Amino acid sequence: MKKRIEFPLVEMMLIVILLSILAFFALPKFVDVGIEARIKSLNATVLSLSSVNRMLYSRAVIKGVQNNALQSTDSLGEKDAGAYLVYGELRAKESDLKRFLEGDLVEYAATNESGVMRLYLDSFKNDACYLEYQQATQKVMPDGQVMIQKALYRVKSTGC
Repeated sequence: MKKRIEFPLVEMMLIVILLSILAFFALPKFVDVGIEARIKSLNATVLSLSSVNRMLYSRAVIKGVQNNALQSTDSLGEKDAGAYLVYGELRAKESDLKRFLEGDLVEYAATNESGVMRLYLDSFKNDACYLEYQQATQKVMPDGQVMIQKALYRVKSTGC
C-alpha cells in the first residue's frame, strides 16, 4: 500500500495567502502594460503626424505655397498627390490623414470644431483615450498682425 501525502490545513492556508499576496502585487503590473502600450501608440502617431507635417511644410516652402489657405498636394509632386494642405500642413480630414498615416490602427472621428479631427485606437475607442489633431490656422493678433499657427497635437490618455 502506498502512503498518501497529505498537507495540513495550516500549510494550505499559508500557500493560499502567499499566492494572494503575490497576485495583489503582480496584477497591477500586468494591467499597466496595456495602458502603457495604448499611450505609446498614441504618442507614436503624434510623432508620425508631426514628421509628415514637417516634410510637407518643407516641400511647400520650396514650392512657395506654404501660405495658401488650401492647397492640393498635387503641386508638391506625384509622390504626395491626393491630399490637401492648410498653410503647408495636412488638413484635418480623414481622407488626407489616411493618405499619410500607415496601417489600420487608427479610427477617425470628426469633431464639432472645424479643422479638428480625433484619432482613436481602432481596438480601443474611448472618449478619454485619443489623439486630437488641429490643422494649421490663421490668426489675427490684436495689433492687426496676421500669424499662422502650426498644427496642434493633443493626446488625452486619462482613460487608456
